[in-house]
Amino acid sequence: MGTYLTGEVSVIHAAADVDFENFAYSAVFANSSGAQVINGTSVTLVAGRVLNIVVQENTTTLSGTDFLLMGNPIAPQTKVKTGLISSTTEPLDNNTGIVDTYQYVDIKTGNPIQS
Repeated sequence: MGTYLTGEVSVIHAAADVDFENFAYSAVFANSSGAQVINGTSVTLVAGRVLNIVVQENTTTLSGTDFLLMGNPIAPQTKVKTGLISSTTEPLDNNTGIVDTYQYVDIKTGNPIQS
C-alpha cells in the first residue's frame, strides 16, 4: 500500500521548497483559508486542515504561503526517463539518415531498455 493511502509523509515543503522532480506530494496543509487550484480544480481550503490528495505538478497552482505540501521522496527506480534520448545523423550509402535512440521501460521488470 502506498504511503499516500496511509497518510505517512516524510517531508513537508513550503512554496519555496516544492520539488516535483524529487518528491511525490500526497497532501496539502492549509496555512490559511482560501481558494487554490489543485489538480486543475479550484478548491477552497480551510485553515489548519489537511487535504489528502496526490498533487499533480502540471495541473496545480498553489499560491504564496497559504499552504504546505506533504509527501515523500521519489524512489530512484521510479525516475526513469523514457522516450527519445538521442538523435544523430549518419551516412547510409549515398544518403544521410537520422538514427534515433529511444528508451523504454520493461513493464514486467520495470527496468529501462534502449533501442
